[in-house]
Amino acid sequence: MKLKKCILLLPTSYNDGSEVPASVISGILRSIDEAFDGHTIDGYCDGVYRMDDGSLASDHSLKVWIAVDPQRVDDVRKLAGSVARLLKQESIYFEVTDAEVEFVRPSAESDTGGLL
Repeated sequence: MKLKKCILLLPTSYNDGSEVPASVISGILRSIDEAFDGHTIDGYCDGVYRMDDGSLASDHSLKVWIAVDPQRVDDVRKLAGSVARLLKQESIYFEVTDAEVEFVRPSAESDTGGLL
């Protein structure tokens, strides 16, 4: 089955500048794993976001990939809204890529076509 790749940026600090505890981030990742059977951490990134009041806020975020059945993309979007509420954010970055994701199982020895 072809899966869709969704990306979430999880802020590592609250809007007041205080750090999000590691236990909170771990809890979010556990929730992702339970709901969507896993995740991939793609590292940290920095960005700037215009707040509703017009000010610019800098974010240091954890980039998380989630591969889901295309019919579950809205479930990931809902999870992003829950994370935004939990982390007291105006919004959370959520992206659905055009990538198709597969988890490829090992092939039988005779199926390698002489490649390895």
